[in-house]
Amino acid sequence: MTQQVGGGHKFGSVQRSGALAATAAVALLAAMPACLAYDGPTFRSGLWKFERALEVDGKPTNRLPTSGLSIDPEMTRCVDPTSALKAEFTPSQRACKTKNVRKTDGGYVFQKTCESGAPIETQIDVKNDSAYTEINQGSIGKISTKETVVAQRVGDCEGRQQ
Repeated sequence: MTQQVGGGHKFGSVQRSGALAATAAVALLAAMPACLAYDGPTFRSGLWKFERALEVDGKPTNRLPTSGLSIDPEMTRCVDPTSALKAEFTPSQRACKTKNVRKTDGGYVFQKTCESGAPIETQIDVKNDSAYTEINQGSIGKISTKETVVAQRVGDCEGRQQ
């Protein structure tokens, strides 16, 4: 037999249960980290062209300082930049951690730390939903590095998945 508590109203226990559930939901949402709610830029998926420039100690280069491998200065491929950024901003068990995400007048700035490496500061300047510039700056020991990627949507992906 169920006993009703408080005032003898037949809906009292239902109202109390609903209030408890609502309070629990509010407490849970308040306890969730702000970074779980994506507040980053939104871009159109499709065929994107990426132009990449690399500097080491202020001098242009086409080789990665860690491996000496050559970089591809230009690439065109089908992507969804919004999904990539959501993954970047979302906490995970990956080797790299993103922190200190700040919104600026023209985009976003954040730090990324990968394993035992020095932090990399990333600045994303949003032109519109089809263009942005990303600048990554950091150091490898005493060697400063800067990578600039200019991204522009150039069309739709015909018959290809993103």
